[in-house]
Amino acid sequence: MADERVRQVYGIWQARWYDPFKWLWNILVASGAEKDMNNFLRDSLDENETILELGCGTALNLEKIFSLGLKFKRYLGIDFSPEILRITNRKFQGYSNVEFREKNITRLEDINDKFDIIICTWVLSHLPSASSFVNRAQGLMKEQGKFFLIFFSEPRWYLRFWIAPLELLVWSRYVTDEEVSKFKNIRKIRSYSGRMVTVVEIHDAGGLM
Repeated sequence: MADERVRQVYGIWQARWYDPFKWLWNILVASGAEKDMNNFLRDSLDENETILELGCGTALNLEKIFSLGLKFKRYLGIDFSPEILRITNRKFQGYSNVEFREKNITRLEDINDKFDIIICTWVLSHLPSASSFVNRAQGLMKEQGKFFLIFFSEPRWYLRFWIAPLELLVWSRYVTDEEVSKFKNIRKIRSYSGRMVTVVEIHDAGGLM
C-alpha cells in the first residue's frame, strides 16, 4: 500500500516538478550534503568504476557526475516510476555505458552484478525499514566498494512541527536515529540543517583499514 501511494505521488506531480523542486531544496536545505557528495564522487570515481543508483529519479546525480567532468565505466539507475524514467531516458539517450531499469529497489535479488559505487539519495524515508534496506544493499558492493547516502533524518525538536506538511506532501517520514544506528559499516556520518539532512558513507568491511 505504501509503495503504491509513493508511486502515485511521484507519477502525478514529481515526474514533472521533481527537478525544480530538488534544485530549490538543495539551495535551502541540502547544500552541505551536496558538497559532501561532490567530494565523494571526485575521490571515488574514475574510468574503471561501476555505479549503481538506487532510486535514481530523474538522474540528477548522474547529471552531477557529468557536470563535474568525472568518468566511469558503467552506470545502472533503478527507479519504480515509469513517468520518472521516461524523463530520465530522454535526458541520456545515446550513452552506451548508461542504463535505467524500472524496478522496486527493495527487490534486488535478480541483480547479479556487484558495483564499486552505490548511490542512494532521498529515498530511505519512503521505506518501511531503512536499516534493513541499507544492510541488504551492501551485498551489491564489490570488495572495497563504497555506498553513499543522503536522507531525510530525525530533526531537532523545534523543526518537527514545521516539516510535518512536507512529510504528508511527499509521503515520507524521517529516518530515526535508532534506524541509523543499525546501519552496518558506516565510515562517515554528518548532519545538516538542524539534523534534518544526514549524509552517510559506508565502505565494504573487507576494504576498511
